[in-house]
Amino acid sequence: MIGIVVDSGCDLPEEMKAKKHVRVIPLKVVLDGKEYRDNIEITTEHLIEYMQEKFPKTSLPGYADIAQAFEGLLNEGINEIVFVGISSGLSGTFGQVRGCADDLMKKHKDLSIRLIDSTNISIGSGLVAMRGIEVSEEGASLDEVVKAVEDAKSKSKVFFCIPVLKFLKAGGRIGKVTATIGDILDLKPVITVGEDGIYHSVSKERGMKRAVKSTVGRIVQYVSDKKIRYVAAYTSDKSEKSMEFFHMIMETLESHGITKVISGQISQSLFCHTGPGLIGLAALTE
Repeated sequence: MIGIVVDSGCDLPEEMKAKKHVRVIPLKVVLDGKEYRDNIEITTEHLIEYMQEKFPKTSLPGYADIAQAFEGLLNEGINEIVFVGISSGLSGTFGQVRGCADDLMKKHKDLSIRLIDSTNISIGSGLVAMRGIEVSEEGASLDEVVKAVEDAKSKSKVFFCIPVLKFLKAGGRIGKVTATIGDILDLKPVITVGEDGIYHSVSKERGMKRAVKSTVGRIVQYVSDKKIRYVAAYTSDKSEKSMEFFHMIMETLESHGITKVISGQISQSLFCHTGPGLIGLAALTE
C-alpha cells in the first residue's frame, strides 16, 4: 500500500487521519513567542480567547515532525509515499517538507517520496489527499496514486467566507485597504483559491448571511453538471451563529440532492488567519 502524508492545513477528516497508511505533519501556532503544534498542543477555544485581544502567528512544521511522519510509515514497512500539501502560494510548508524529504531519501535508500502541491487550502486540499488514500487502498502503484492525486487537483474547489477581515489583514493574506473598506461597509468577501494557488475574492456580499448563501450557491453551481466524489462543509468553530449558518448550508445542499457531506472544523493554524465565524465549502468531482 502507498503511504499518504499531509500537513495539518489540509484539514483531513478524523477517520482519514486514523488510517494505518496515513500521517499528518502538524503546522505550528505561535502565541507570545511560544510554539504549539496544530491540533495537538492547542485548542480552538484557547485561540478564540487569545484572539480577543491579540493576533497569533503561525510557523512552519518542525523538521523532527516531518521526519517522524515519513519514518513512521517506513517503520510500518511502507517505503513508497505521496505527500499532499496546502498551496505553496499560501504557505512555505511545501518547501520545508521538500527539503526534509530529500534528506530522508538520501538517508534511506529504499524510501521513495513524491510531493504534490495541491494549490488549494483546508479541506479543498484534504479532498485531493482523500482521492490518493482511496486509490492507494485499491492497491494502486505509486505512479497511479500520483496520477490520481494530480488529476484531482484540477477538480477540487473551495469557497469560504468570514465575518471579519482583520485577521487576514494581520497575516498579510489580504490588502489593508481592502480589509478596512470591507469592514466599514460590512462587505463579506467570498474567497476561493485560484489555479495560481493564491486567494481570490469571487464576490463581495453585504452581510454574512448573504455571503454564506453566495458561498453555498457557488459550490452547487460548481458541481451542477458534474459527477460528485466528495462535498465538504467546514466551520472555524462551533458557536451558535456558526452552527446556524452550517445548518442553513446543509439544508440548501440537501435541497439540491447533495446528502452525503463531510463536515468538520478547520485547524488552529488556519483559524489564526480567519478568526471565528468562517463558513467553508469544498467539492471534488470526477
